Amino acid sequence: MKITIIVIVALAVGFGLAWLVLGPSGTTIATPGTETPQQYTCGMHPEIISDEPGYCPLCSMKLTPKKDGVSGEGSVKIDPTTAQNMGLVTVAAEYRSISRSVEASGRVAYSEPDLYSVNLKVSGWVERLFVDREGEVVFQGQPLMEIYSPELVATQRELLIARNSGMKDLEAAARRRLANWDISPDQIETMLETGEPARTMKLRAPADGVIVAKNISEGDRLKAGTEVYRLADLSRVWVVAGIYEPDVPFIKIGQRATVRVPNFPGTVFEAEVSYVAPYLNSAGQVDIRLEIDNTDRRLKPDMYAEVAIQADLTGQRLALPRSAVITSGKRSIVYVAAGDGSYRPQTITTGVVGDGDWIEVLSGLAKGEAVVVNGQFLIDSESRLSEALGAGASAEHQHHGSSMSGAADEKEHDGHAGHDTAHSRTTDNASGAGIYTCPMPIHYHVLQYGPGDCVECGMDLVPLEETDNSEVYACPMDVCQVVQDGPGRCPKCGMNLEHVEAGESHDK
Repeated sequence: MKITIIVIVALAVGFGLAWLVLGPSGTTIATPGTETPQQYTCGMHPEIISDEPGYCPLCSMKLTPKKDGVSGEGSVKIDPTTAQNMGLVTVAAEYRSISRSVEASGRVAYSEPDLYSVNLKVSGWVERLFVDREGEVVFQGQPLMEIYSPELVATQRELLIARNSGMKDLEAAARRRLANWDISPDQIETMLETGEPARTMKLRAPADGVIVAKNISEGDRLKAGTEVYRLADLSRVWVVAGIYEPDVPFIKIGQRATVRVPNFPGTVFEAEVSYVAPYLNSAGQVDIRLEIDNTDRRLKPDMYAEVAIQADLTGQRLALPRSAVITSGKRSIVYVAAGDGSYRPQTITTGVVGDGDWIEVLSGLAKGEAVVVNGQFLIDSESRLSEALGAGASAEHQHHGSSMSGAADEKEHDGHAGHDTAHSRTTDNASGAGIYTCPMPIHYHVLQYGPGDCVECGMDLVPLEETDNSEVYACPMDVCQVVQDGPGRCPKCGMNLEHVEAGESHDK
């Protein structure tokens, strides 16, 4: 009988506990004894966790209640009112055309197909110069010089003998030899009419142009193959410019371009891309070549020129505003709105950056997915805090828990001492060391902690102290890892960013 009573009592107690826990509907109901106690953490040092309110033992800041808003790994759930106060704005990834205004500097150069080298093809002596100065304008067929050559005299005599003797083959061979030596047909005919070989023969200009080099003087003895003049036709010139690697996908042969030369303010020259080098030059750029009509000969070789090309990538590309992308150096992250008030981090692969700061998305997103473009740094701060809490809560709590109350007591008994401790530790952490920037001055706005590649030109980032970049502002709290090219507040802790001078040790 006693056993039966014990069994009945045990069953009754078990059913009673089950009803209290599960309730009438069978869903889990938290009882007062199972509620998770409120924990507190430091906004600057998320690894500090306490079961009681107090002050951070590292920076003496007041601990704040730990938020329960995490939904999924790294995700953050934000109620609509808070999202509105934070100014969160989202935009959907979309397919669109990506264009870019490519600008480059270069110099005017000779058009190589319009350069002529006037060479002697027979040895002899310079009897007379008709053009004896560099820079002279000449026309095709204009005499440049007279040359005496025993070979020319002998060949003329051979031509006369062959003609008088009716030896057609020998006559034709002699004519071809004189023509191959650049003796004009009219000189040959004049010699045949007189019946006497000419002592000197004239060398004529092969094209219209300007003499850019003269390598002889009257009386010189020259061997065959000597360059006597260099002639350039300047009615068409080149502009050779260097572009950075990120701009290469936008440049194609045949594109129209505009060229401006400081010597002619307000004047725009129309040009066309005729060549894109298949390799990098010594400056790490890709040379491009543009052709310009220069009939009025205003453009002179070696003039400085500024090139602008409005280029479009072929086809529609999935793209986002670049402000939506958080770049950590090794990866690019966006925060995708899940639709239930939660925002999850998503790693994406990016491509080229176009005008309007639209950046191509190669992978990681689909069309129509909404990503945060304003306020994402606040979400990123909260997400990183949640990850840190999840990864190191228990270990850090065991390490620091016993010191929480002591820190609080010290704060209550000696407010000035706590303030001094906070100031000291903030100063220790406020170091700009480790900041990297682009070595190109036009890309000094590219700043981050740690090495990486410049998102503008692809060059390796260098330590800040190796540059003269003076527009650098960093959060005094190293844990925030926030740096930018202008003053403001840290999006993670709200502290004022402090100016960092290039070349200093950055210890504040």
